[in-house]
Amino acid sequence: METHRNADTGVGKTLEDLLGIEENNVPGPDTAGVELKSVRNSSGSLTSLFTKEPPKGDEYRPFWSQKMVNELGYVDDKGRQALKVTVRPDEPNNRGFYLDYTDDTIEVVHEDVGTCAIYPIEWLQEKFEDKFPQMVMVFADSEKRDGREYFHYVDAYHLDGFDGDEFLELMREGIITLDLRMHLKESGANRNRGTAWRIMDESKLDRAFAERTPLLDDIDPEDYRDSGQTTLPSDDDD
Repeated sequence: METHRNADTGVGKTLEDLLGIEENNVPGPDTAGVELKSVRNSSGSLTSLFTKEPPKGDEYRPFWSQKMVNELGYVDDKGRQALKVTVRPDEPNNRGFYLDYTDDTIEVVHEDVGTCAIYPIEWLQEKFEDKFPQMVMVFADSEKRDGREYFHYVDAYHLDGFDGDEFLELMREGIITLDLRMHLKESGANRNRGTAWRIMDESKLDRAFAERTPLLDDIDPEDYRDSGQTTLPSDDDD
């Protein structure tokens, strides 16, 4: 099947169109309570799971947003003060940021400033479970023909029973990472495109669920429409 969108999201957009699913901007699972995720086999690229800022309040945001961009950012190729980096556990990145884990929190830390933001672990696990109470995960082979991408959807699984401990372990192992995506406008105000929790290898996301049921023989556009599902949500941006 030829892609319906020339972008990383083409694999999902093409499948949605085949199944008659409309995109919308409503956070959380769709009307059937199931999130649909489409994955390129061996894509090697980061994929956003959801966007979530730390809870509001100085105790959770000691050095956040505009202050962080001003003092720890850099001038991007558009001449703006910006801070757009991927943050992983333990080892500082080239801007000095890393994730530190305690028993109860995940902290965004800078090697010079210290703690910039704090995410309570239970709170973050709840946000993930709200968005992914169940998931249908579809895997596709991809190839290029005359500059266009084509997909062959080869495997599908229904995932259920969120496992918060395994979700946390994916974070500790650096499989799920954090992206800061901020820059300053000409007015000096901060423009935050949403702090994104992302995953490099989506095939490992099934570890965050207790049950994994193959669906390859069950994928049929008419059956999917008959289930009552009509829309697909976007990420939850604060």
